[in-house]
Amino acid sequence: MTLASPAGRIRRGRRLLSLGAATAAALLVVSACGGSSDDGGGDESPSPTATTQTSTAEPPSGEPIRTMTITDINSAGAVYPNIHITADASQEWINANGGIAGRPIEVLKCDSQGTADGAANCAREAVAAGVVAVVGSFNFSPDAMVEVLEAAGIPYFGQCCALGAKENTSEWSFPLGSVQMYGVGEIKKAVEDGCQNIKGMVIEGAESFWPPMLEAAARLGASDRLDPDYVVQPGTVQDQSAQVAELLAGGTDCVVSVTSETPLTAFMVAWEAAQPSAKFYGPQGNLNKVSAAPAAEILDGSVVVGIYPDIACPVWDPYRASLEAINADPAQDYNSLGGLGTWTAYMAFKQVAERIDGEITAASFQEQANTGVIDLPGMIPAVSFEDEWTQYPALLRMVNQSVVYSQIENGDVVPLGGCEDFDDVSTLVEEPSS
Repeated sequence: MTLASPAGRIRRGRRLLSLGAATAAALLVVSACGGSSDDGGGDESPSPTATTQTSTAEPPSGEPIRTMTITDINSAGAVYPNIHITADASQEWINANGGIAGRPIEVLKCDSQGTADGAANCAREAVAAGVVAVVGSFNFSPDAMVEVLEAAGIPYFGQCCALGAKENTSEWSFPLGSVQMYGVGEIKKAVEDGCQNIKGMVIEGAESFWPPMLEAAARLGASDRLDPDYVVQPGTVQDQSAQVAELLAGGTDCVVSVTSETPLTAFMVAWEAAQPSAKFYGPQGNLNKVSAAPAAEILDGSVVVGIYPDIACPVWDPYRASLEAINADPAQDYNSLGGLGTWTAYMAFKQVAERIDGEITAASFQEQANTGVIDLPGMIPAVSFEDEWTQYPALLRMVNQSVVYSQIENGDVVPLGGCEDFDDVSTLVEEPSS
């Protein structure tokens, strides 16, 4: 993907949200799905709704229930070992807590290698292995997997970040994340914070995120506070002084962003040099400890908008304990969409599978997942795939339209508000024209 552009270039966003091409949103999750930072674990007491690593449940027995988790490991682009590590931690926890309906889970893993062919090959491996579902997976060629899985009657379940057109519409796809609502949440928070002169920065390739942000400002009665033009951020690492200057011109008091960790880290070098007073807003996993480091003091109080509550929240105690139990690589970022999202996917898989009356198969799991409520208090809001998002046919299966808020504090990301404060922002997005 070519990501060069003239410094300081400005575009006006005029087209409605469209996710026909995965690359339009992919840059948002390149770093959000994983990286190299600490896991942010805290010392909170366990959530009353979560079972800890120590369990009195009977050990599971019988034929294993097989799943597969697919992501890019050996790739020329971004890689997500934290997703496979979390799949291992999920297997550890589920089997230590009675398995699934008394049977053990066996988690297979496949490296999609950063290509559509690799993604399709992994899906074929899942079919050959007879998995009940592909769970908690992510790569930039999701439709290559969904097409294979759908044809074989195998669900694609629990993904954090649905980017593909088919992934967002197939009745065999079950995304639990709300990645396209990042920007909408940023606009809402900026308006609530009293920002009067807001400017936006959008990384190349993610232009489709801007129109819903404009719509959110309009519905909040704040169109006059948001510059309709946005500054284009280069996807490459380079001096971004020109972008900073354009963002701050005219007395800007708040900047909202759709960005990725690596170029944002470079941006923050220029942000620090400018010593701005403007408040900064960015997406989970990208505006993080790594990217904030060059301007940590100035960024104090900056807002992070995401899908999953911070890993320090009590609901993630079993996740942190399971990572410790398997001696997970401490260099990986588990406080991320990839880490938190994969754990959430496996907890949801267990919940849905245990509701099946009869044999747990791919077909019975798909039928069960399409009915009833997935209820994981503190991880995501309660959702049901019976409540498809008909308001947005292109995002029909995105039944979670909520975001959560954190902030930068002393260079770290910390929760902003309570750990279960999910904010449904779907009402701020206009139904697109046909």
